[in-house]
Amino acid sequence: MKQLWMSAMTKHLRIHYLLRLSFFWLLYFGLFRILFIIWHHHKLRDGINMEVMQSLVAGYRLDFSSISYLILVPLILWSMQQFFRHRFVHKANQIFNVLLIIIVTILSIANIIMYGEWGTILNYRAFTYIIYPKEVLAFTTLTHVLLAIVVIGSLSFLGIFLYRRIVINFSYEFENIWKRVFLMAIFPLVIFIGLRGGIQQIPINESSACYSAYQINNHIATNNLWYLGHSFLDAKSDRNIYAFMEHAEAEKVRARLFESVADSTEIVLKVQKPNVVFIVLESWTADVIKALGGEQRVSPYFDEMTKQGLLFTQAYSSGTRTDQGLVSVFSGFPAQPNNSIITIPSKAEKLKSICHNFIDAGYTPSFYYGGEIGFANMKTYLVASGFNKIVDKNNFAKEQLNSKWGAHDEFVFERQLADLKAMPQPFFSALLTLSTHEPFEVPRLSEFQGSNEEDKFRNAAYYTDQCLKEYFDSARQEPWYKNTLFVLVADHGHHLPQNNDMDHPKAKRITMMLYGEALADKWRGKTFDRITGQNDIPAIVIGQLGLKGAADFPWSKNVFNKEVEEFAYYANENVLGWIVPGQKIMYTYASRRTSEADSKEIDETQVMNAKAYLQTLYQEFLDY
Repeated sequence: MKQLWMSAMTKHLRIHYLLRLSFFWLLYFGLFRILFIIWHHHKLRDGINMEVMQSLVAGYRLDFSSISYLILVPLILWSMQQFFRHRFVHKANQIFNVLLIIIVTILSIANIIMYGEWGTILNYRAFTYIIYPKEVLAFTTLTHVLLAIVVIGSLSFLGIFLYRRIVINFSYEFENIWKRVFLMAIFPLVIFIGLRGGIQQIPINESSACYSAYQINNHIATNNLWYLGHSFLDAKSDRNIYAFMEHAEAEKVRARLFESVADSTEIVLKVQKPNVVFIVLESWTADVIKALGGEQRVSPYFDEMTKQGLLFTQAYSSGTRTDQGLVSVFSGFPAQPNNSIITIPSKAEKLKSICHNFIDAGYTPSFYYGGEIGFANMKTYLVASGFNKIVDKNNFAKEQLNSKWGAHDEFVFERQLADLKAMPQPFFSALLTLSTHEPFEVPRLSEFQGSNEEDKFRNAAYYTDQCLKEYFDSARQEPWYKNTLFVLVADHGHHLPQNNDMDHPKAKRITMMLYGEALADKWRGKTFDRITGQNDIPAIVIGQLGLKGAADFPWSKNVFNKEVEEFAYYANENVLGWIVPGQKIMYTYASRRTSEADSKEIDETQVMNAKAYLQTLYQEFLDY
């Protein structure tokens, strides 16, 4: 028995152990790339082709760098085993590798799933939501959770099986002690070179996996473990990782974008001090609005509303998630590519909010949401913003909590209407919808009854549209209605229902409209065609109402002043987007490549404007 144990144990002493372990990880990474390609084949341009298949090998340098990190501990244990043939060391090495296989499997499957929703590789920002497990589980169904568990379990079992077959069995053993010492001296050097991705002056980064003009191909090639680790380091760093030029130059460029101009604001309201209601629509991309060139039957009531409202035809969200959208809408502070300021209490509480401007002007504030207000640190931000009346899922009856997130939109609208009846005027009230959030399960059916994600999204948007109809039908009966301005705006865009690339400007174009009796008659049924970012809302509202404190929102511009520069910014972990008249620019961080959405010749001055904007924005985020 002892002989059998020693024989098994000495298998770990063989020189080819580390080489075989590296080979195993290379194969395992390749397996997940193949699964990624199969799962997201519908996103691939022209389907699965030779260029897509190149992704299996295009990221080899990042793979070797990742492998170098993964085998650091096995290298130490292997070195110990060269001289101390102890059962504990052998077992620790096996257990460590098995645990790594399970962890890598979980992260790789999570990456495949998340990419379908966010259009980006698994990153630090996704992990900021883990502290809210109940809300995270609301993103999906029980069937999908069980399926994910089965897939992760099956692939972990396969990985462990391959590990035992490829790594533990085979190879030769060197008995000569000097050869062992020599190899123990050589391997750390090899590992160090592997960690850096080579002997070049600058350590490896994601650009080494960029081989295609199509971003999804580069994402397949990029090792998701390496990307995840890098995103953690970047997010926690005090260094401005989006520095493209000398900071003084960047500040000068930004100042030109926001330079003071003569005030030629065109007032579109006929009421001097109206009540103001913000309705922030979850995921309402422009693609669900017929009047914006979107699909025809998804939001029929909203399309009717446009005949009496002022519709923004070129409005864009700055970020990709609700927490970023709220900060853009209320604080005029655009989204950061790799972070969300709302999730960092020490920074979030320092942000200015338009709610304070309303309070200073004598308005009564309130906020309504059917979900968990503590999610993503929203409550801390809203309280610091001045909302002293906050209604969330805890304020609804048990039978009304019929959504995985909490209460569906119809009940939230009803609750706000009931409260506004007794609220002192003028009031400033905000409502955030949730029914168009994953998994798009709503209590009513429309003509969109398909089981695919696209029809589920359409059905959910149609439901919220009908909730808007019921809401405004009731609101019109209230005496305060004739003195009220409604600001309807999406929190962010979405890849559904048309499966847009989340890096593309089309996915960032959102719904935005001014509506209500407070709107001047000549502006009803009109469109506003200047390019606008959702973070411009504070400056727009302050400019229209003549409130004090416009200087509190340096990243927000009053687009009704025709002298103001016309542009919109957006960003995510992959790209910096910049939209100006005649240009829709996308700058990819990893490849440092600039492209134009409509294949027009790129204006390099606008590229510099975009880079300076992001650089100074991120520096302000760091300085908060």
